[in-house]
Amino acid sequence: MTRHAPPAIEPHCDYVASPLGIDTLSPRLGWRFLEDAPASSRRGRRQSACQIRVASSPERLETPDLWDTGKTPSDHSFGIPYEGPPLTSRQRCHWQARVWDERDVPGAWCPPQTWEMGLLSPADWAARWIGYTGGWNGQALYFRSRFALGKPVVRARAYIAGLGCYELRLNGRKVGDHVLDPAWTDYSRRVLYVTHDIGDRLRQGVNVVGVIVGNGWHGQPKLLLQIEITHPDGSRTLVATEGGHSMINGEWFVSSGPITRNSIYDGETCDARLEKDGWDWQDVRSPMGSAGLHDMWQTAVEVPPPGGRLVAQALEPIKIVEILHPERLTSPSPGVHVFDAGQNLAGWAELRAKGEPGTCVTLRFAEHLSPDGTINQENLQKAAQTDACILKGGEAGETWEPRFTYHGFRYVQVEGLPGEPASDTLALKRVRSAVEPAGAFRCGNELLNRIEQMVVRSETGNLHGVPTDCPQRGERLGWLNDMTVRSEQALYHFRLPRFYRKWIADIADTQDEAGRITDTAPFKWGKRPADPVSASYLLVAWHVWLHYGDDTIIREHRAGFARWVNYLLSRSEDGILAYSSWGDWAPPVAFAIPGSVSDAVSSGTPGPLVSTAHLHWQLRLLADMARVLDDPAEAARREAQAAAVASAFNRSFWDEAAGGYGSNNQACNAIALHLGLAPAGRIPRTLASLVRAVEANDGHLSTGNLATKYLLEALSEHGRTDIAYRIATQTTYPSWGYMLENGATTLWERWEHVTGSRMNSHNHPMLGSVSSWMFKYLAGIRPDPEGPGFRRFVIRPHPVEGLDWAEAEYRALPGTIRSAWRRDSGRLVMQLSVPPNATARVHVPCGEECAITERGIPLAAVDGVRVLPATATGQGETVIETGSGDYELTVG
Repeated sequence: MTRHAPPAIEPHCDYVASPLGIDTLSPRLGWRFLEDAPASSRRGRRQSACQIRVASSPERLETPDLWDTGKTPSDHSFGIPYEGPPLTSRQRCHWQARVWDERDVPGAWCPPQTWEMGLLSPADWAARWIGYTGGWNGQALYFRSRFALGKPVVRARAYIAGLGCYELRLNGRKVGDHVLDPAWTDYSRRVLYVTHDIGDRLRQGVNVVGVIVGNGWHGQPKLLLQIEITHPDGSRTLVATEGGHSMINGEWFVSSGPITRNSIYDGETCDARLEKDGWDWQDVRSPMGSAGLHDMWQTAVEVPPPGGRLVAQALEPIKIVEILHPERLTSPSPGVHVFDAGQNLAGWAELRAKGEPGTCVTLRFAEHLSPDGTINQENLQKAAQTDACILKGGEAGETWEPRFTYHGFRYVQVEGLPGEPASDTLALKRVRSAVEPAGAFRCGNELLNRIEQMVVRSETGNLHGVPTDCPQRGERLGWLNDMTVRSEQALYHFRLPRFYRKWIADIADTQDEAGRITDTAPFKWGKRPADPVSASYLLVAWHVWLHYGDDTIIREHRAGFARWVNYLLSRSEDGILAYSSWGDWAPPVAFAIPGSVSDAVSSGTPGPLVSTAHLHWQLRLLADMARVLDDPAEAARREAQAAAVASAFNRSFWDEAAGGYGSNNQACNAIALHLGLAPAGRIPRTLASLVRAVEANDGHLSTGNLATKYLLEALSEHGRTDIAYRIATQTTYPSWGYMLENGATTLWERWEHVTGSRMNSHNHPMLGSVSSWMFKYLAGIRPDPEGPGFRRFVIRPHPVEGLDWAEAEYRALPGTIRSAWRRDSGRLVMQLSVPPNATARVHVPCGEECAITERGIPLAAVDGVRVLPATATGQGETVIETGSGDYELTVG
């Protein structure tokens, strides 16, 4: 067999290429393998050693002055912490890596990469927060300054925090492609700043910097900006916000402008007649005017800081990620035009119009239509979701889009438009945190494919610096109970370690001295303490470790995790945690308590059962985390506590006569099975009761947001994927198919098809756990805690009767994993791809009596495949272990 050189590598630092302005003191380095060898020679490709070198300049990489690991025997290809001298503010590091393959042959050095530190200390900030103490209520503020450069520019950075959201402009152009920056936090605890490279925007002579600041999640706009410019002779120019007459470089002025109203929830109004031509580029030495408020510039004043510490924004920024065009246009009445996007999305609309000065064009956004064809905004509660543009007039027409709001919508109703709408009147812009796609699932059942698409759209519509519950009504919050069952699904679709690290810090910011956290993070609404089902505080950290091999969140928040669980223990009595707020939230209405909060509290699933089960789960997570951190004593202590809670759970909730838990409904038994509370001797009866409960509901579920996930996975884990598949493929109420049958393009908050003013978001990913079930069970791709980060992983598909094929891809850190199966003339064919430097444990659904071949060769004779002994296999399956490569297994 012809052997090829070691595969090339694609390096990353803290999960991105060449990050700028980070404040991680030990950045984590890694690489992904780029496999370009023919498929026949890909098997068994692995890394036997690696070398990393870090230098203060590209020229010093050959003899690095910061860190050189030398050739290090290791198969680790990601999550490698920098261990050179301590890093300092603004420091720019250059690095390379190379690997040795399984034959100990070295590969080429990857192209040089960089990372650059941000401002690590409060002393690094010369800038001060500025604003306008009188304020313009609801209006955006426009800030402006000028500065002169007498020398060429080698490097220039802008460090900026504009609250609530900002747009930075330099010499007449926007800097970067971020929108709604910075990500939302509790500003009294943390304020995120963003670093921009502005070297190519500066010129010798006079430069003008402008910043528009909107209300965002904050309220009264305020700005902090520090520009640092380095010249060829090593000298530096500093431009920083400062109130009054600046002693640094350039005076700062503030004014109102064309954005006369802006609100995240309610929308934005722009009066284009008030535009300040040249405000962000003209060299106007004295911008003070006298023609009225909107033409006047006041000297900006120093204002109180928000209170939180400045932290680099390390997650992906929010961006416009897609532009759509309306699929349908109707005019239900004269002058009223309704544009249909064809799908529910989060973002806004760009308007093109031509009309007389002062003409007001209004855009109203909604998920539903009323019977008369106009939009129905009843479910938005207090959110107006209305934009307006007052035209300035002109022969060329004008184009406008908002800056400081976003909407959840399918329909846009336009009123006041001069003339008739054209095909290009609106461009619909999808806006979200720009996290990378990670996975995709497809199968031979088109209904499941549509459900998968619905889940992905819902998740896409709810990633805006926070994993929000919905993008449309006056809420849009990071609910912890939803994320307990939603977070894993999102990881299969998007690369989220940076996004989740930020959100776990948001939760930590809510924690009080007693250890209590809140229902939502950042905290805006909900209860303190959070419902005990808010295991997402720990669980998201655990998922990040499983999917990316990154224990950073666990290490950073271990103490906070323990304080939260200790608080729950303090509220328990004899092992039972009785308090509950939401429980298994929003089951079908027939299974909810009439008159409860939004008729969404489960009637048959006791809150103490749900809370106690999740206390047990969180104790086990603490034990697992202690093992990751090599703390066996703590692991043993937490395991003992979990065992005590499990014993109490069984004493209190097992019904011997019924053969099940609690009320013996779907949720109670699914929780006991999935969360590991049912002892082995009780599993058969509990499973039988669970199946009977599904059959009694005509193959439909009766569960809420939590137990829906547990139901599908408990059935599949215990050999009843046929029942789970029947539930997932229903098209009548209550089901995902019922949503699709009634026109849904994203997930509903309720199983019911309802509109009106009560709780009924139609873009709500909390019921999206059906998608992680598809990845984990139908396609069979799962992480293995024995090799986190998918260095080791499991492929264990469940070919279910009625489905002819299924496949999934997952872009893991080592490379792309693929699992596919199909039925072919009575045989089962499995195809799998294992990336270099990874190992797969493959469960083939065929016992010892079956013949299994790999491209016609008996399995035992295939190079790179190891058949595990029968003691390691499950009933009715053969388990093999493979290294990298592409494989095709035939059963029968």
